[in-house]
Amino acid sequence: MIKNCLIPNKRNKFKPYLLRKIAILCYSLVLVFVNSFGGFLGIDQAKASSISSANIIALTNQERSSQGLNTLNNNSQLAAAALAKANDMFEKQYWDHFGPNGETPWQFIRAAGYNYVYAGENLAKGFQTAEGVHEAWMASPTHKANLLSPNYKDIGVAVVEGVLLGKQTILVVQMFGNLTNDVYKATAPVKEEESVKQSTTESSSGKVVVNKEQGEIKSIRITSPKKDSVVSDPSSVVKGEVKNVEGEYSVNIIEGENVVGSTTSNGDTWEMKKESDWSEGKHKIQASIKGTSVISDKVSFTVDSKAPTATKESIQVAKGDSGYTVSFTVDGDWEKMSVIAGSEIIDVEYELNEETKVITVNLSDEQVKGAVSLVLADSYGNTSQLDISEYFAEKDDTKQNTSIFPILSLNLCDKISIGIVSFVFILLCIEIFVYWRKGKLKDAIGDLFTIGLWWFVLTIAIFNGFNGSIT
Repeated sequence: MIKNCLIPNKRNKFKPYLLRKIAILCYSLVLVFVNSFGGFLGIDQAKASSISSANIIALTNQERSSQGLNTLNNNSQLAAAALAKANDMFEKQYWDHFGPNGETPWQFIRAAGYNYVYAGENLAKGFQTAEGVHEAWMASPTHKANLLSPNYKDIGVAVVEGVLLGKQTILVVQMFGNLTNDVYKATAPVKEEESVKQSTTESSSGKVVVNKEQGEIKSIRITSPKKDSVVSDPSSVVKGEVKNVEGEYSVNIIEGENVVGSTTSNGDTWEMKKESDWSEGKHKIQASIKGTSVISDKVSFTVDSKAPTATKESIQVAKGDSGYTVSFTVDGDWEKMSVIAGSEIIDVEYELNEETKVITVNLSDEQVKGAVSLVLADSYGNTSQLDISEYFAEKDDTKQNTSIFPILSLNLCDKISIGIVSFVFILLCIEIFVYWRKGKLKDAIGDLFTIGLWWFVLTIAIFNGFNGSIT
């Protein structure tokens, strides 16, 4: 029976049961049903994803750096504002920069304590990867203008999963800001005069003496990262400049006795991106012009990209007369803390008790029914967000992980869709091989073409469905 379902043979008249018209119809109905009505059955439309705040910020800064712009600092207040905005959209079920009751992005930014001079916001939903989000924003003139605006110095990103307008989705909120009127201005290198004037001095006898000796010295220096700076982006590029070097040249970046990266340039400036990220901790590097003895001064910098995180197993919540008391331990040093209840940014009081951080949060029973998140940040802007909603209410045992393929970072609907088209593809390959071996490939070419075309169109439709939307 299995052979008749899968492999062409005399008993099934060289037409496997699982590739007949009725089977193709069933596949189509299952795909339409799962992708259109899966949400009503509790099948998640978005589960694990490679989208994260860190990925979005890294892609943004890489783009800005490639355009000669300043990179943005991860700001905990903007991160809190972005999270509050995302929760507000889920609570009030809208998909826009402005809410149904006149909510604006700026009110969330101000509520987080960020008194901006310049501010902006990008939104995205329904994407599977951070790269997909970034590419969509870059393809939109208005979103691209935000990403590449010289007015901004800070950034905050929230990535939240929930049901929006009847569909389970992943929502990305990206907020930009600047607390000052200062904006980034590209500085053009100073142009040297084409003819160098001879320097002159006056002798004791009053005669003018021409200094005929003129010289040039090749030099190289590192301009970024700055000496003794702290870098929160481990993928940061090394930038520098040279003087009196003509034509194309190569630059080696040296750490200790090892060359950790190379680049080429034919101008006064150069930049190098390592093949792998910088490791956490201190680094001391030099730049040298390959094939020469020209080398720069050493530049020391520290990479600190790890955000302080609350240890989930250590969180304890107790309800008192004045509100909820939350205690937890933190991995890493932290400087700022916020609690986001739904769309509200809650002021908290906290005290340090050795390794345990004890905070008192004044939350009503109504507030804790929604999403409650703890946001921690260190002095370098590294920010972590932890959903602690489950500690304020009884766990809902009806919610279970419906993922049947945990290895794949896709939602269940996408897994079902990919599973079906992959299964049909395997059946097609088997049938083509058998027909070829039997010498009957020409007789079946019409049916194979029809099924193959159906499979191709379906596959394109499924992968096109992975795209999200931006606003």
